[in-house]
Amino acid sequence: MAWLGLDAGGSATRWALVDRAGACLARGAGPPISGHLFDEAAGLRAREAATAIAAAVPGRPLGILAGITGLGAGTPAAAVASGILAAAFGISPACVDIRDDLWIACHAVFPPGEGHVVYAGTGSIGMHIAADGSIVRVGGRGPLIDDAGSAFAIGQSALAHIWQCRDDDPAFRSPLSDAVDGVIGGSDWDAHRAYIYGGGRNAVAQLAPAIAAADDPWVRRAMRHAGGALARLAEALVQRAGDRTIAVLGQVPDLHPQYMAAFRHAGRALTYVRRRPDAALAAAHLAAGADAVQATDLPSPEEETS
Repeated sequence: MAWLGLDAGGSATRWALVDRAGACLARGAGPPISGHLFDEAAGLRAREAATAIAAAVPGRPLGILAGITGLGAGTPAAAVASGILAAAFGISPACVDIRDDLWIACHAVFPPGEGHVVYAGTGSIGMHIAADGSIVRVGGRGPLIDDAGSAFAIGQSALAHIWQCRDDDPAFRSPLSDAVDGVIGGSDWDAHRAYIYGGGRNAVAQLAPAIAAADDPWVRRAMRHAGGALARLAEALVQRAGDRTIAVLGQVPDLHPQYMAAFRHAGRALTYVRRRPDAALAAAHLAAGADAVQATDLPSPEEETS
């Protein structure tokens, strides 16, 4: 008997299979599954990804708990995702539970009621799960509305800056533009347009590491802005759900020292920790009814620089 947990991210879907006691039997990664199941093409991609993951997972799980970005439990899109996974694994949709991926990360970091979580990855969001299971959510509405402090926001802002400068001077170059052009494979608009509109949100977000590595004054300002934006989400959670420890999740805060420096400055009244949850394993534990807290503490910025 085994239960499966899925952590569907923008670049991959990580999975873990556990027994009733929570012991990990197998784990791996497969294609990404998006929560944006609003057209036929997106549904086809999700079915193909689910089929590939099912082929890699040994046996047939008794139940699945999947964390998928942007999908709240009980929504029509969650029902579609549940049906796709059930068909791929040959189990009843009633055995598939779909949750927002941050809901699982919250359980992997704190027992309900004990802390807040802010996350900066491809997007950004903050969440508190109360002791009674109710949810306070801030941000996380996607790139058309917010996602401030995220990899996408950093990439989008850098692209806007570069092309505004090139509007003024077509020969404009800087350490930032060189870094971005290097990832894209060209400096002309045709190359940028193909990369941006061919790859969409994830492609823009994938520029963030190269941007952060560029020795450019613009980058330092952008990282300070991004860290302050994530602190704003943390402060909103404190205001709405009480003064509790903030867990800062995601890889983006580690991209540049100015990011967490700005977070600390903007949120100087906050108590925070950096943690790395194992969301796939936590999801599997929740599916099996085992303890879900599986977060790894990361060094504080002070420890990292000492």
